[in-house]
Amino acid sequence: MKKIILILAVLSVCLPAAAQKLSKAEKEAQAKEAYDKAVECVNKKSFVIVPSSYTDTEGLIQSNTDNSNFISCEIENLFMQGRIVCDNNYTNIAQATEYTPNFDKKGNLRLRIVVNGRMIKGTYVISMRSNSNMADVVFTPQSGTVRKFSGPLTPLGATKYNKRSNAI
Repeated sequence: MKKIILILAVLSVCLPAAAQKLSKAEKEAQAKEAYDKAVECVNKKSFVIVPSSYTDTEGLIQSNTDNSNFISCEIENLFMQGRIVCDNNYTNIAQATEYTPNFDKKGNLRLRIVVNGRMIKGTYVISMRSNSNMADVVFTPQSGTVRKFSGPLTPLGATKYNKRSNAI
């Protein structure tokens, strides 16, 4: 009797833990869904990237927990905020003089955005693999240092980020 109760107790602990693990197919389906949403956002020009990691001036990869560093594309305007994203601490607003998404044979996205604003001028190159919504971004300013960061490309309404007022 004690053995049966012990076996039932062990099974009741193990089964829920095993049921919570996603299968490989479920993980791939979630990644594909996230990628499809990201591509839809790029086509609508309505997305935000809050960096989860960035490369510092010494070339080391650092993690980011501050949601006031971001780049957002809001149809006609791009907003860039934070030293990680645009090499200054202002909330920059800029027009995209070039917005070119390209897809390779595997479905990987490479988006080139040339921005021209009052305090910021340069080129963003956003790369995203076909199985994820994680974007690798390289910002090359006309003057200053190149910035590299990565984070999820998500819809504007689905992301919490701290956008300061008084964009310049």
